[in-house]
Amino acid sequence: MTEYFVACEVAELLAAVSEPTRLKVLFQLTKGPMCVGALADAVDIRMVNMSHHLGVMRLSGVLKGERDGRNMIYSLNPKYYAPGTTPDVIGTLTLGQFRIVLWANAAPPPATGSHKRRKYAKRKRKPRSRTADAAPPA
Repeated sequence: MTEYFVACEVAELLAAVSEPTRLKVLFQLTKGPMCVGALADAVDIRMVNMSHHLGVMRLSGVLKGERDGRNMIYSLNPKYYAPGTTPDVIGTLTLGQFRIVLWANAAPPPATGSHKRRKYAKRKRKPRSRTADAAPPA
């Protein structure tokens, strides 16, 4: 069982990477350290927005930032990121007890095990009927 404070730390890390633009940034940074302008061009967003996303990830600890003159160079924090060891895995983010595998191909491999989705039928609700003795709302 995970302690509450550990769960809070992991939730904060997951929140820092759980946005589509930030996931694109993670994939770009697996190629190596990059500056804000290069990342903004690679992900195709404005530099102001890129700075915001990088700040969120840096404050959570997922990224490291080093100043090189006037430029800020960002890289993945080795505390959380490990490069892949096989051609189909780019790398792995380890956030507490959770691991996020970054796959090289677009489709992940098939899941192991037989997990079936349950489909629940929606219940139809009967409309409420007013009784004769109930007073109408004022």
